[in-house]
Amino acid sequence: MKEELLTYLENQTAFIDLRHLSEVFTAQKLAEIFAVKRNTISHYLNQLNEAGLLVKINSRPVYYFHKEAFEKDFFLLRDNFYQSSEEILKEQPLFEQQKDLFSLLIGHDKSLSRAVEQIKTALYYPDNGLPTLITGESGTGKSFLVRLIHKYCLENELIKEDAPLITLNCAQYANNPELLTSNLFGHVKGAYTGADSDKIGAFEAADGGILFLDEVHRLNAEGQEKLFTYLDQGIIYPMGATNQPIKVKTRLFFATTEDLESSFLTTFMRRIPIQVTLPAINARSRNERLELVYSFLLSEVRKIKRPLNVSGQVLTLLTNSGFKGNIGELKNIVKVTVAKAFAEQKNAAKINVSIYQLPEKLLVPATGNLQSVLQKDTVMTENTTIPQLLEKNHPQQQRVITTFEHIITEFSKQQQLAMCEEQLKQEVENLFDFLLFETDRQQKQELLIYLTQYIRDTFKQMESAYQIKFNGNAVYAISYYLFQRGAGKWYPEDANVLGLIKELEGQIAREYAASYQYVKRLLELCQPKLDLEISEMDCILLTIYLNRADWQKELGIPRGIIVAHGYATASSIANVANRFLGKDIFASFDMPLDVTPQQIAEEILDYSENQDVSNGLVILVDMGSLKEIYQFFPKQLTAPVVIMNNVTTPLAIAIGENLQKSLPLQEMIETAAKQTQLDWEIIYPAENKMKALITTCLTGIGTATHISQLLEKSLPTSVELKIFPYEYEVLKEHKQNETIFSMYDVLGIIGTADPGISGVPYLSLEELISGDENQLLSEWLSTYLSPTENRTFNTNVIRNFSLEKVIDSVTILDTEKVMGEIEVFMRELEAYSGIVISNAKKLALYVHVSCLIERLIRNIPIDSYADYENLYQCQKLALNQIKKAFSVIENDYSVKIPDSEIAYIYDIVYQNIENTAIDEDF
Repeated sequence: MKEELLTYLENQTAFIDLRHLSEVFTAQKLAEIFAVKRNTISHYLNQLNEAGLLVKINSRPVYYFHKEAFEKDFFLLRDNFYQSSEEILKEQPLFEQQKDLFSLLIGHDKSLSRAVEQIKTALYYPDNGLPTLITGESGTGKSFLVRLIHKYCLENELIKEDAPLITLNCAQYANNPELLTSNLFGHVKGAYTGADSDKIGAFEAADGGILFLDEVHRLNAEGQEKLFTYLDQGIIYPMGATNQPIKVKTRLFFATTEDLESSFLTTFMRRIPIQVTLPAINARSRNERLELVYSFLLSEVRKIKRPLNVSGQVLTLLTNSGFKGNIGELKNIVKVTVAKAFAEQKNAAKINVSIYQLPEKLLVPATGNLQSVLQKDTVMTENTTIPQLLEKNHPQQQRVITTFEHIITEFSKQQQLAMCEEQLKQEVENLFDFLLFETDRQQKQELLIYLTQYIRDTFKQMESAYQIKFNGNAVYAISYYLFQRGAGKWYPEDANVLGLIKELEGQIAREYAASYQYVKRLLELCQPKLDLEISEMDCILLTIYLNRADWQKELGIPRGIIVAHGYATASSIANVANRFLGKDIFASFDMPLDVTPQQIAEEILDYSENQDVSNGLVILVDMGSLKEIYQFFPKQLTAPVVIMNNVTTPLAIAIGENLQKSLPLQEMIETAAKQTQLDWEIIYPAENKMKALITTCLTGIGTATHISQLLEKSLPTSVELKIFPYEYEVLKEHKQNETIFSMYDVLGIIGTADPGISGVPYLSLEELISGDENQLLSEWLSTYLSPTENRTFNTNVIRNFSLEKVIDSVTILDTEKVMGEIEVFMRELEAYSGIVISNAKKLALYVHVSCLIERLIRNIPIDSYADYENLYQCQKLALNQIKKAFSVIENDYSVKIPDSEIAYIYDIVYQNIENTAIDEDF
């Protein structure tokens, strides 16, 4: 009885919530469960507590839970006896909070991240979730995943605490449809010969819980069709009771190892909206495979109750070998290997595991290469954890994570940056000292060289863009950080920790605004090239470092220069103004009295060639004709220039103050003009303007920004072409009067609606996706890009703007399935309406309807449409045809399309550009 009680509490402790303790941990409830007297249970519980196996909370009522199970899943405890659960919670370390159950999956944040996201989408969908099909080779963990899903549902109260998990292997009934029907749906007495009594089936047994149909590919077409009634209506009919439907609520999960197209009816697949694929073990990263090996070895340690000393060669072979049976085969090989070592050394205090205990098939591929040991010998005890083992393999990654934790812990004490600023700086300084001077960089020297060179090039790009000069040490330090950090990730899940990170990042962004901006941009530029996954903590840590580094900011505002005749006139004005302003705003040019306007212009041009004047150039002169100076500028300068005469010290100070306020050039001049009578003029580039593309979208700036980002990713890094997202309504209203057309040579507009600007070509998004008009885009850029750059750009556009990639970016559902559903919808619509939908409109529909399905599943449709009543009166037939064609998607995804969404589809099909919302979520 005592052992049974201990085992029961061990299982229940995995789901304990100290803030809302369940009565299952009380003597009274345990006595009911085990059908014994309460005094007997209490006696056993207190004995187990005194033995250190159970923890006792001496509250009313008294609670008991399993100590080892708690410490395994939560955090270490100092004692076995507490007065309250709050007393226990005070011992909870900041960074050992309870984690999401799916974090128990090895690879949950890497190879399985999309699978976990899909599963959560299925589980949290209203009204009992979405049916889900899990695919993957044999041994990839499909059954384990379903068991974990069941525990997750219990833990998060998606199902009741006594809700069952029923598993039915379809292979057992592949050739016996009558037995399959009986086991799935049950039967009534007399339903067939031998049916002597009523029997419930798997569906009723799983009511309120989860039904898992394994090897579902073994169901023939008839067997698959038997599931349609439940998938469509949520009801079942027991055999022999065709007029007595039973309402059942169960979450359905299927698993298969086979190809979907050849093994399943199309009508069956349409009813399964979520399809999760688990990768084969060889497709998972080396770190994940090593983590799996560690996991199985630690499991054996706990079984044999002896420490294991595993040789590095064993770890290397287990990690690098291929396993046709995937994780299941690896687990069995580890078990057999440890069993053999244990049998040979059963009297030893520590069991040594070497290559001599491995199966021969693992040694054959390694013949002649036994000395190539990548892992070190490792000792494992019952107290060893996987994080401890991983830390030994990646000490630099763990040091980064430890620094993250120290920073947040220090900040949590006062939650004010000013109160802990020096401590945070010291933490960062210690980390960089460790990474730079105490870690081995020889094994991956080529990678470090590549990182350093790319970081150096990125810094040069930023120095030009932001008018800033970085210290060369920063290049190497940040390169070493990214190199040593590697692919390590840190995913705190506790809401308090996430809140602290957000608050600290906000304070960092305010206090170190410039450094924070540079770090954000640096990481954005590096991320796609260096395969980085950037976190908020990376931004925080690098901002603290960069703020300490020696860098010189050359203000990211229009440059200011003072030109005056005389020995030191300009220098004197600039010196006084700069001292008054507290910053070096103005450069000075002292010119001889007999200098010509052309010579002045040449001096200014020489200056602009060595300085970043992309934000504009403000020239203050003491005398001379403005026209005589600026006539030499238009063909050489690519940025706006302001020339103001009659310069004085007060004028310079006024202009400097306005420059620091980042006022627009026009406003800056007008403000100064109120104080001083002067002549001024803004000269926009006439013949040598910087080239630019504009992206726009009828539905707002969001989509235009996404298009511009994809275009920027497509451009070669050597090209300085500007791409600006723009509000559609602004372009349509102002047309060529908009300022951008004065400042830039706009090559064309790309978007979802044409603002109709004369002389500026337009390319629609759907034409870009289709690839039909890529030649047009190339023609726009042909005189600006070299042939090689143009080919690179074309290749990147084709990749970044493929239909599959666009759809994949807007939905977590299966891309091929979604596209198939939309194709059926378009065929149905063509049949009902008698129209032929053009390829361009089909592309627009693919993108729009993908977003639409996602919105409907998430229950966030667009629920309004301007002047819908008038549209319905005029186009009732067309709207009804669209609704009828869409019914196939409504049925397959169990959703209902509102009238407003139908109206937007009508706009696309019939080209009503005023209301079209082609890709709201793109």
